Amino acid sequence: MPTTLAPSATALTHTLAGPSGTALDQTVGTWIRGIVSKEPSWDKFVERRRRTLKISEQLEQYKYVQRIFDRYVGTSTPVDLQGAGGVVINRVQVLRAFNLPASWGEECTETLVLTTLYGPGGTRCDDPRVRDMMDAEAPVTTTIHARRFLTLLREIHGQWTIAHPDG
Repeated sequence: MPTTLAPSATALTHTLAGPSGTALDQTVGTWIRGIVSKEPSWDKFVERRRRTLKISEQLEQYKYVQRIFDRYVGTSTPVDLQGAGGVVINRVQVLRAFNLPASWGEECTETLVLTTLYGPGGTRCDDPRVRDMMDAEAPVTTTIHARRFLTLLREIHGQWTIAHPDG
């Protein structure tokens, strides 16, 4: 009788991490929220989430969340945190602290990177369309306005990449 095991039988399953939305993610997110919600920038972030923002204001929101990513992602929770002791923190868990989906975090980071390249004082160019959109009032919602801004940044990036194939 063969003693070979199916590959899935020998795979190790990491028990401290799982898909977005798990109790672990929620526990870690709640722990982070308990810390950052006591900081001065939290109140401004929450207040701005309640209204329609210009892109320049939304960029401030993104920068704030990015600072929290930089501060927590890759670090560990306290070993005595019930249900999540010693867990290496990921982006999804940080976003849980803000009750934001993973897509928001992806758009946040991409927008900040592209704005650094093509926005005011951009390292590749300072595109006037980006400047114009940054101070324009949101026509509908902040989310739609932010996605249109990201679309513009992606277009500019695509055009720049074609014009500068060597980087």
